[in-house]
Amino acid sequence: MLFLLLFIALGSAVQAQTNAVKAAAGKAPPAPTEINSDAADFDLNARLAVYRGHVVVVDPQMKLKCDQLVVFIPPSGERLNHIEAQTNVVIDFADSHGQTTHALADLAVYRYLVQNGATNETVTLTGKPQVENSQGTLTGDQIVWDRANGRLTATNPYMKSKQNIQGTTNAAPLKLF
Repeated sequence: MLFLLLFIALGSAVQAQTNAVKAAAGKAPPAPTEINSDAADFDLNARLAVYRGHVVVVDPQMKLKCDQLVVFIPPSGERLNHIEAQTNVVIDFADSHGQTTHALADLAVYRYLVQNGATNETVTLTGKPQVENSQGTLTGDQIVWDRANGRLTATNPYMKSKQNIQGTTNAAPLKLF
């Protein structure tokens, strides 16, 4: 399941290397990520790309809308490691089982870091964050999705289940992600 990592096609060197390896292995290259907005600024010295106004990111596994998208462009050959979707953030994605999830927030921050051999990959939602799927809705002050460890953590969480968890013992277990 890909979430915010698939935002950008800016790291063309990284994408080209990835596509060359996959093509060599006989696999088709991944579908491109598309970004549309009213305006964009690319600061090559600061290594920043800022998309503003009606930002829409379409990827094979997710769709994101926001008012502003800030991409911190890594040096050539390095992995994209910091993206911020700002204001009126709406994210729709499907997991590997086809379950769809809808997320809302004022800010979504993607971070990727390898430190002491451990991979940390998180998406942090703040500003009235809400995550909803067929099982229920989760809100809180902050919701952090630890992608590397498959964990979801919420500060001051409130969850509303769409399932009746009282009364039946045959009900499927509640699973938000």
